[in-house]
Amino acid sequence: MATIPTAPSLPPPARGRLPLIGHALQFVRGPLNVLQGLRGQGDIVALHVGRLPIYVVNSPQLLHRVLVTDADSFTKGRMYDKTRPVVGNGIATSEGAFHHRQRRLILPAFHRPRLRGYSEVMREQAEAVIASWRPGQHIAVDRAMHTMSVGTTVRTLFGTGIDSSTIAEIDRCVGVFLKQIIVRTMAPNFVERLPLPGTRSFEAARKRLKAVVDSILDTRLRATEQPDDLLSLLIAARDEKTGEPLSRQQLHDEVVTMVVAGADSTAYTLAWLLYELGRNPAIEARLHHELDTVLSGRPVTFDDLPRLQYTQRLIQETLRLHSVSWIQMRRTITPVTLGDLHLPAGAEILFSATTMHRDPELYADPLRFDPDRWISPPRRESFQPFSAGPRKCPGDHFALTQLAIGVATIAARWRLVPATRNKVREVPAAVLRPHRLPMVAQPMD
Repeated sequence: MATIPTAPSLPPPARGRLPLIGHALQFVRGPLNVLQGLRGQGDIVALHVGRLPIYVVNSPQLLHRVLVTDADSFTKGRMYDKTRPVVGNGIATSEGAFHHRQRRLILPAFHRPRLRGYSEVMREQAEAVIASWRPGQHIAVDRAMHTMSVGTTVRTLFGTGIDSSTIAEIDRCVGVFLKQIIVRTMAPNFVERLPLPGTRSFEAARKRLKAVVDSILDTRLRATEQPDDLLSLLIAARDEKTGEPLSRQQLHDEVVTMVVAGADSTAYTLAWLLYELGRNPAIEARLHHELDTVLSGRPVTFDDLPRLQYTQRLIQETLRLHSVSWIQMRRTITPVTLGDLHLPAGAEILFSATTMHRDPELYADPLRFDPDRWISPPRRESFQPFSAGPRKCPGDHFALTQLAIGVATIAARWRLVPATRNKVREVPAAVLRPHRLPMVAQPMD
């Protein structure tokens, strides 16, 4: 007798679902532990936040379909809905034909010839941050790297004429936003309408960031000469099909998007890298040997980066073990079948690069920091630090360049030793950041 094929079914609910609140309480208490625990429960598992099912995709092959093969069947989802009030309709939140147009206009700003120029700003910002360090000083490395990253992002965007107080103001606003965005994503919609302290601070930061960016844009759009920076490229960009420039609103949205997206991700990736160097003297010694061999005591340049192969493996391993983009979302446009599971139109999808990169089925001894595992890289779909497909982060090479310039500049002058033996706690906010990262600065001889 012929076997009758069964119709695709909805993904099963994750274990531990409670009445009314679903998995919300467990998720709030330990989201990374919850998501890591789901990886053994199936290729796709339904995590319920109240009555809302959020479908967590664990399979790298099915995730590749979501991000690449069948990308047109998905939009960006609930997290990006919550992000849009701050960043507007920039490249991170826009959809469809508009998104493709924005991407065409913006990508030239991140091509290799432009990265060469940006690398000088990156090195200058790193040198400015470490210039004040003294032997034996306790450094809050997470804050120091954030200061460096925000300064690099703002001065790459707006030129070197932006003063430190403006950078600090932008930093403060972005910090408030990134702290609140996960809460707003996972909480019921009515919560953000309540007069809670977090809601008030979020709205105040949104307005202030908009005002700061608008002021800079007004000045630049009135100027007769434009400096050689990223904003000038955006102002001069023209659509290859229509010849149309970016509107003022589009310029605003793209600038805010770049400030928000660029600040925390690179900062905390570099902080985690320095933390791992401090915990692994043998790995740190290999890095210093490479820097001494390639640089011979001079400042790092863009042309040095291809020869810093061990440095590149360090960065890849940090992006794996400490993937700061720990949670991303999509939403189905139409009913979708993934494997033998059915997702209805409008279904919210969640995936975590962090938990995928720590899956023992994909990486041997996944919690061990081992740069040499990148001598033989894993399958591409198993490593997604910048996402993939038509919505992959357009600034991935910018970030990789900044990480390499940053670690080479810092490590050439300083060793950073953990100030405590306690394991640094991970904080899953908008990005996966260290709770506190105190380290002691020791000069290189």
